[in-house]
Amino acid sequence: MLNITNIPSARVQLIDPNTDLISTAWYRFFLNMFELTGGGSSGITNYKEPPSPIIVDASPFVYVNNTGFPADIIVSGGGVILLEFSRNGVTFFNTGSFYGMFTLSPFDRLRVTYQTPPQLTLVPR
Repeated sequence: MLNITNIPSARVQLIDPNTDLISTAWYRFFLNMFELTGGGSSGITNYKEPPSPIIVDASPFVYVNNTGFPADIIVSGGGVILLEFSRNGVTFFNTGSFYGMFTLSPFDRLRVTYQTPPQLTLVPR
């Protein structure tokens, strides 16, 4: 059970002068903060989705990262003639590449213009 402890008053000493150890009030506060922030777990290690193919339809194809997490997109094969990035879906920027791995934050977009469909792979982070 989570110990809901407010921040101790300024008059509560961090170190108990009788024991030379951290005071109970401060210990409970720090323990509560530790538990609320994941208890030492980054959360990233719990996300173990494997890479998966992205189905490419008509050119230009726009992939939107709707995973809710940062993700890498691998673009390979096919006949890519233009690869662009957008943060808002309105303004697209030429990546200067045709193939490679591109990191997208949630809701970022990658627009792929091609002559022959490439392979796109989603790699969750």
